[in-house]
Amino acid sequence: MKLLHMMRLWVEALCAAHWPSVYHAILRLWGRSNGMKVLQVALVRSGDVVLDVGANRGIFTALLSNLVGANGRVHAFEPSPTTCQLLHQSLAERARLPGNVVINQSAVGDEHGVTTLYTPHEDHGQASLRTHDAGSWSADVAVGALQCPITTLDSYVDSQRLTRVDIVKMDVEGAELLALRGFAAGLRRFHPVVICELCGAWTHAFDYAPTAVIALLREAGYDTFYLVTDGGDLRHLTDPVELNDGASHDIVAAVNAAHSDRLRRALSASERS
Repeated sequence: MKLLHMMRLWVEALCAAHWPSVYHAILRLWGRSNGMKVLQVALVRSGDVVLDVGANRGIFTALLSNLVGANGRVHAFEPSPTTCQLLHQSLAERARLPGNVVINQSAVGDEHGVTTLYTPHEDHGQASLRTHDAGSWSADVAVGALQCPITTLDSYVDSQRLTRVDIVKMDVEGAELLALRGFAAGLRRFHPVVICELCGAWTHAFDYAPTAVIALLREAGYDTFYLVTDGGDLRHLTDPVELNDGASHDIVAAVNAAHSDRLRRALSASERS
């Protein structure tokens, strides 16, 4: 079984690297694929520079690595040492060219220095810069806390001397607004496509509502916003207030003049017509 699993991972990596359009069509036809996986295959191109903020175990990081190829780069951020070990393992198992990924064991926010990372009952997938009361968090759950470095994306981009950022994929358990504030200059300079999870159940611990992220992106010049469907397609976000319902929503923010061609393949049939 393990051999079959490894063979499947190898075939998927090969398809993502060399035939992304065919791979995307297969994923959509199959109908059981993770929506975020389908979306990333549609949006990410060979040669792209991607910031993967909240890389977690690295399943998507490996996919991004395969999609950007030898001429692209993925800069991954994951503050948990335990999860970083799993990230390295995922890249070894799933990425054809793991050397195109730069792993940063760091949190991302609007400050540079040291912060505290909280983990509920060893569920590193829900580790956060704040404690919460939903998901794996409950009144009697054991919460671990550790000190970890934190950086801003603007300072990181300057330190790496990046001249382009094409995609930002962000899932940081409520700290999205802080992370985007720390990338204010980069958002205006590069206008990358932003793929972001927003969940009111997480953001309230940071004292903001998900609509605040939309407002920040609008100020940075973004004019087109989408919701990601379960199947990985995009549909226009007509009223940002619907993000404030406490549920989890994956959104995509774009600048229509710059990104319309890139986004076309990801649009749902109703949006394309």
